[in-house]
Amino acid sequence: MTPFEYVSVLISLILGLGLTLILSGIARIIKRWETIQPFGPYFIWISLAFVLHIHEWWETYQLTVLSSWSMPMFLFVILYPILLFILANLLFPSRWPKSLDLKEFYFSICHKFFLFTILLSVVAILQNIFLLNYSLSEQLVQLAVIATFSTMLIWKPKNIIVHYSLALALLFLMIGSLVFTSDTLIIK
Repeated sequence: MTPFEYVSVLISLILGLGLTLILSGIARIIKRWETIQPFGPYFIWISLAFVLHIHEWWETYQLTVLSSWSMPMFLFVILYPILLFILANLLFPSRWPKSLDLKEFYFSICHKFFLFTILLSVVAILQNIFLLNYSLSEQLVQLAVIATFSTMLIWKPKNIIVHYSLALALLFLMIGSLVFTSDTLIIK
């Protein structure tokens, strides 16, 4: 077993737990659909969290180039999946009330989504620079995400169109990144 294979097991477990939270939350919404008041941006965030988990799993394969691992480096690498897991956990109520207004729920937690999106982008930039040797100039998308979501945290808009637009833009960006990536998995 290579060092990457060893560390990727825990990374995959954390990502799998996050995906389990997302899929279980979706199932609960479907089961309780009659008592749910839907809200579009909330469902987009669920989709985005799902795509972010898949994207991280796929991109983790780039770390096969690292031949040696230290505990601090491993902890640094699993920080991103841990933040994704927390984001997935935030998406769904701890206790499900008899009826759930998803617009009200979304606005009660969207600032936490935004904060964790910023943290994910900061960690992604740091990992790309220190582990994969990207330059800061190659991190423009992550920098734009940080600036946009920082503005959202400060501004705190309640305009639904702003929330739809932002969530859709980020979702399409992530899906585009997955679809148009030139990365391929190669056995070395």
